[in-house]
Amino acid sequence: MIGSHVGYLNKSQRKRLEDFYVKGKRRQPGISFPSASSQEHIFIIRFDISDRLSGGDNVDKETIRAGLKTLCTLFDRIASGDKKIDELTDDGDFKSRPLTGFNFTSTIGFGLSFFKKLKIPKSNWPNHLKEMPTYSEISDAVPYSLFQTDFIIQLGAEEDYVNRWVFQNQVGIERNDEFKGYASNSRLAWNALEASRHIPSDIYTTIRDWATIVDVNSGFQRIDGKNLLGFNDGISNPFRLSNNIVWTTSKDENKKLTDGTYMVFQKIEHDLEKWKNMDEERQELWVGRSKHTGLLLGTLSRDQDRKLGLDMHSTNESIRQSAVKKWKSLYNKQKDPEEKFFDVRKPQYRRIQLECPVWSHVRKANPREADGEAKRLIFRRGYLYNEDNVKGKSKSGLLFICFQKNINNGFEYIKKNFLNNKNFPIPQRRDFYTSELQKRRQQGRILINGLKRDRNDIHVGLPVDPDTENTGKDGLSGPSELGIYPQGEFPITVTLGGGYYFIPPIPNRKISDISEQFFDSI
Repeated sequence: MIGSHVGYLNKSQRKRLEDFYVKGKRRQPGISFPSASSQEHIFIIRFDISDRLSGGDNVDKETIRAGLKTLCTLFDRIASGDKKIDELTDDGDFKSRPLTGFNFTSTIGFGLSFFKKLKIPKSNWPNHLKEMPTYSEISDAVPYSLFQTDFIIQLGAEEDYVNRWVFQNQVGIERNDEFKGYASNSRLAWNALEASRHIPSDIYTTIRDWATIVDVNSGFQRIDGKNLLGFNDGISNPFRLSNNIVWTTSKDENKKLTDGTYMVFQKIEHDLEKWKNMDEERQELWVGRSKHTGLLLGTLSRDQDRKLGLDMHSTNESIRQSAVKKWKSLYNKQKDPEEKFFDVRKPQYRRIQLECPVWSHVRKANPREADGEAKRLIFRRGYLYNEDNVKGKSKSGLLFICFQKNINNGFEYIKKNFLNNKNFPIPQRRDFYTSELQKRRQQGRILINGLKRDRNDIHVGLPVDPDTENTGKDGLSGPSELGIYPQGEFPITVTLGGGYYFIPPIPNRKISDISEQFFDSI
C-alpha cells in the first residue's frame, strides 16, 4: 500500500493513486481529485427545495427524487464524455469537445434541511450532519448574510466559461430515447421515463420545477498560488490522496454512506484597502509567514529570507536555480501539517516558535499540537473571488471550502477553540521562557499583573481588561493583538456565512444514482 505521508509519494505514485480512485468511481470528484491546481475555476450554486413541493405534510418526494435523478444523469453523461461543448474556430466552424477535456467535475452535497423537508427516514441520514451554527454560536464577529441551504453543487474546471455553460447554456432540451429509469408503473417511474427521454442540457433547466437557486458564487486560483492578501494560501494541507481526514468509513457511517465526506462552505470577505494600509512586516506577523518566500517566520533570519526571495527571481539562472532548490527543501517540509514546528520540545524550530507570533493565523489555524493541543486537521480547497457591484465598488475575498469526516471534530473545533478562542491556547500549560518574556506581546501570553505594572507595553490609555491575556479574540476577523484590531474598529476579514453539507458516495459506480441511497430503505 502506498504510504500516507506526503513525502512518500512521487509524481508517478500520485498519478497511480489518483487513477485508482477515479476508476473506482465510489468517491465523488472535486474533493481530493483532481487537484485544485488543475481546476483553476470553481462555481458554487446553492439551492433550496421548492416550497410548493416541500411545505406541510404532503411532501412531493417523488418529483424531487426524479428531479435529482435527472440532475445526476446529466452529471453522469458529462463524466462519461457524452456531453460536449461547441467551440467556434477562427474559420467560423464548430468543433465539439467533451467537457472532460477541461478537467471538469461536478460535486453534489446535501444539508440537514434536505433530509428534514423530505422526511427521509433517520436511518438514512448521515450520522454527523448538522446545520451551520449562527455567527454568535461559532464566535464570529459579524452576523451572517448567507445561511444554510438544502443542497449545494460545486463545479470545477480549467476554464470559467465551462462551469457557467454547465450551469446555464440556453441550448434547451436534448432528445434521448433510451429509457434507463424505473421498471414499475408508478408515478416515479413515469417521471423518470420522461426525464430520460428529455434530458435538460444544463443545471438551471433541470432544477427549475422542483428547486430554487439561493446564491451563486464563482472563484478562481491565482497562478502563483497566493491569496488576495499576497500570501501563499493553504500550504500545510493534508495530502489530498492518502489521508484519513476526508472520507467516511464503516466506523463513521452505515455501509451506503461510507466513502462520503462532510463539506463546509463559507464566504469570507476581505477589506483590501485596510489591509494595504498595513506595513509589510505587520502583515507578515498577522499571517505568520514571509510575504517573500511563503515560509514560516523564523525559518530564516529576516535578511536571509529577503535575499532568498530576491535570488529566486534573479535574472542569473545559476543563482535562481540554487535559490529555488534551497527554498523547495524548506517549503516541502512545511507543507506537512503534522510537523510540530511550534512544539517547544523541538529545539530545531526554536526561532520559528519565537518569531512566528502565537496569535498569527498559521498558529491559530493549526497549532500542530503545541502546548498539548490535540491534532485537528481538515482538507482545504479554497478559491478566491472578486465581485463588482452596481456602484462600482469591488468586493473580494475567499470561498473557503473544506472537507472532513466529522465537522464537529474538524472545522468547528478549529474555528471555535483555536481561531475564535480569545485566550488561545488555554489552559496555559507552562511558564514563559526568558526569551518569551522579552517578546511577550508577540507570544500572546501577557499576565494581568505584569500588564498593570507595565502600561506602556500596550496601547496607551486603554483600560486594563482581563481579556488582554489573549491571542486575538476575533480569530479570522483579525487575529487582533490584545483584542484590538490592527486598523481600528472594524475587522479586515468578515465571514459572511455559508453552510454544512454531506457529500454522499457514488452508488453502483453510477453518478445518476447519487441520492438514491437516501430514499431506499436500509
